[in-house]
Amino acid sequence: MAEETTLFAVTKRVREAISLINSLDESKLTVVLKRLVRAVGVKSEKPFTEEEIEQLQQHLVLNAAELDTVLEASSFFLERSAYHVVKSEDLSVQLQAAGLSQNHGRVFAAVWQSEAPALLRRLREAQDCGAGATLQSVDWQIRMQTARSGLSRLAEPSAILTLGLNEGEDGNAREEEGGKPTRDVVVEMDAEQLLALLHRLDTAQAQLDALS
Repeated sequence: MAEETTLFAVTKRVREAISLINSLDESKLTVVLKRLVRAVGVKSEKPFTEEEIEQLQQHLVLNAAELDTVLEASSFFLERSAYHVVKSEDLSVQLQAAGLSQNHGRVFAAVWQSEAPALLRRLREAQDCGAGATLQSVDWQIRMQTARSGLSRLAEPSAILTLGLNEGEDGNAREEEGGKPTRDVVVEMDAEQLLALLHRLDTAQAQLDALS
C-alpha cells in the first residue's frame, strides 16, 4: 500500500476473534478462509450450510458463539482487504499488528494471494453489471465571489463542476447515437473540498489500476 493505513480497528470483539484464530490449526484455518473469501460479495448464499457449521464446531473445537466470532471477523478482514485492494504481504503485516500470530498471518496472506485475483475480478464484473448512471461529460469553471468584511473586500474562489450523466442502460450506445446526457448535476466546491475530491479520485484510480 502506498500509504500506511490501519485497516482493522482493534476492538474488543476483534481481539477476541484474533485470540480464537491464533488457537486454530493452520491447515484447518486455510480451508475455512478459502470458503469465506469465495463468498465475499455474494449475498445470495452463505459460505457454510447449517450442517457444515456443526461440523466446524467439532473440528475446530469451538462453541457456536466462538465459531461465529471467528467467521465474522475473518470475513471482515477479507472484505476490507478486497475494498482496499491490499497486497498479501501487507495483509499479513496488518493482521500481525492487530495481534495475529506470524504463522496465522501467513495463512491469511497465502489464501489471499491465491484467491484475491478471482475475487477482485468477480467484484469488478458485478460492478460493471450493476452500474447505474454513467458519467458522459465534465465541464468546469472558476467563480470569484466577492465577500465584504468591514471595509475590506475578499475574493473567494470556488470551482463549479457540471457532470453530465447518462442514465440509460447502455451509456456508450447512447453516446454513439449522438444522444445528450439525461441530466446535468452541478456541484460547487471551495478549494479545500476540491482538493479532497482530487485525493479521493487518486485513490479510486489506484484501486482501478490494481483491478485491471
